[in-house]
Amino acid sequence: MALAERPSRAWEVADSVHDRLFVLPNPLAAWDSDPFWVSVWDSDPGKVLVSLHAPRENAHPSVQLIIGFEVTAESPEVQADRIVAAVRRPHPLENAVVSGGDRACAEAYGYVWPPSLEE
Repeated sequence: MALAERPSRAWEVADSVHDRLFVLPNPLAAWDSDPFWVSVWDSDPGKVLVSLHAPRENAHPSVQLIIGFEVTAESPEVQADRIVAAVRRPHPLENAVVSGGDRACAEAYGYVWPPSLEE
């Protein structure tokens, strides 16, 4: 996957989400998660993708999650607030998919291990 071109409305939203998630103290700490990255991919340039680690990034075992959010006509700030609120919840997070990590950890958090990650 490649990154979508800048500038775009989706990147405005993604940058705003990034600014809200990558601060101290960690806004996801209460849910034992760390933000990993926020991006927009060229395969779906109208969607902001947020990746998280659960539990915390340096914990072992852990699972990496990706959640996609459609960009709307709302202001980037309103959308960023909505996205951050959606990831500041207990696991399992709605529409999150496992993209890597430990299968038992993913299942302990209530996520389904995707067939694409089978060895």
